[in-house]
Amino acid sequence: MASKTIYREEYRRLVESLRGRREELELSQGELARQLGWPQQRISAVEAGARRLDVIEFFELTSALGLSPARAMKLLLPAKASE
Repeated sequence: MASKTIYREEYRRLVESLRGRREELELSQGELARQLGWPQQRISAVEAGARRLDVIEFFELTSALGLSPARAMKLLLPAKASE
């Protein structure tokens, strides 16, 4: 049986990129949650790897982090071996 995507290395890297972007913008989890109209616990659970984002939440979150849809999609692509 295939493992859930939440446990895959690619998903972990995605979550780390999103958390890094939030920190880069100097936003707390609470500030970001208020901006999105989400409970702060949702941001915390996503960043901890305890909750998976659905596609709508992913684009809401990346938009709130100032990422265009195209740039957000690049977060989903595997890192190149040369990087």
